[in-house]
Formats: sequence, structure tokens, C-alpha cells
Amino acid sequence: MQQYLIYVLLLPFWVLCVQFTCRAISMKGVEKQNECKVVGIAFTTIGIVSLASRDVLFAVSGLVLIMLGLRMMAISLDRIDKKTFIDLPPQ
Repeated sequence: MQQYLIYVLLLPFWVLCVQFTCRAISMKGVEKQNECKVVGIAFTTIGIVSLASRDVLFAVSGLVLIMLGLRMMAISLDRIDKKTFIDLPPQ
């Protein structure tokens, strides 16, 4: 029964994570970079914390969240329109 309850609680959490991911990816330009960075850091942090629970379901969920968070942070580091570099001032 306890495992069933954990599954029931994890499903809405995963739906919420997918909604945040889709929202962040659908933005454009600088807004997309900022949102992907924030969501990526949040997912990575939640994933690392869930690894400490020592439960198989939370550990696997934590690993998936860490991977998704790193992917979101990589998207946030992408250049805008491949012409503008993030770290260089405009000329």
C-alpha cells in the first residue's frame, strides 16, 4: 500500500515537471534562456535531494530529474539566433 501511495504522489509531480519543461522550452530568446536556467537549477536541486531518501522510486526519479535539469541548463547556454553570444557585450 505504501508503494502505491508513493506512485500516486509521484505521478502529479511528474506531470508538473513536464508542464514546467514545456513552458520553458516554448519561450523565445532571452526569456527562454532565463527560464531554462531557473528550471534546470530547480530540477537538478530536487533530483539531488531526492537521492538522499534511499528509496528506489525516489532515487530513479532523482536521477531522471538531474538529467532533465542538466539538459535544461544546456539549453539555456545556447546562443540566441546563433549570432549573439551570451558572454560578449553588444558591438
